[in-house]
Amino acid sequence: MSGVPQTTQSPIPPREKGAWAGIRKILRSRITAGLILVLPIWITILVVSFVFRMMRDASLWLVEAFLFSPIGRPLLSSWQVSSEQLAEEGLEALPVLLAWGIGLVSVVLTVVLLYALGAVTTNVVGKRIVRAGETLVDRVPFIKVVYQSSKKVLETFTAESTRAFQRVVLVPFPTKESHTIGFVTHICKDAGTGEELYSLFVPTVPNPTTGYVLIVRPSDVIELDWSIEQAVKAIMSGGVLMPDVVPLIRIPAKPDIQGPQEPPTAVLLG
Repeated sequence: MSGVPQTTQSPIPPREKGAWAGIRKILRSRITAGLILVLPIWITILVVSFVFRMMRDASLWLVEAFLFSPIGRPLLSSWQVSSEQLAEEGLEALPVLLAWGIGLVSVVLTVVLLYALGAVTTNVVGKRIVRAGETLVDRVPFIKVVYQSSKKVLETFTAESTRAFQRVVLVPFPTKESHTIGFVTHICKDAGTGEELYSLFVPTVPNPTTGYVLIVRPSDVIELDWSIEQAVKAIMSGGVLMPDVVPLIRIPAKPDIQGPQEPPTAVLLG
């Protein structure tokens, strides 16, 4: 036996363990509640700030051109800001309230310009000008692909486009035993048989801007009476905002079919 005394660590009493577990549970629940409160606000602020800066910068050059002109220079002098300072520092050279005011004016100008461009492109002369410009763009190989692809994607998300998401369906993916949400984007035909086929966009979670394009038969999908907004909410929330009732039989796409019909079976989620 060694003469060095041995010390043993006393175990934590059961009461202290229970108290510490309770404190950790309270801390975890409070922090989680704080994150749930703060994160949506923070994400909203980031998105709104990004859109505001984009809209502001689109017309800011018009405001700066006015301030650099002989008419606008007296305003700069009254604000005690020189043209050189404004050119070098941008809006940061101005007082905070003036910078925000000019930013709001630039956003309003952007909205007005977009409205004016939309009004021009919807008349006969504007359509011809746009068509002529697109004809020139189509002759440039790389730019043609980028322009056409971006235009088709943007047209997909506009309500006025005939190529927008037409309706929501459930499609067997990635296996026949499971179903996922898809959007009918186009109706085509089989080259050999003439059979009608659906072109589906199956988005990924939680980013619905990426996904898969599937070509399926109408008999392989389940028609849903959901709106596009309901489907997007269900996808972006990872299924948390999924409707409580999901039909598991095909709903006819045209509701004017005569005769009695059996009620659809459904599965309750949660």
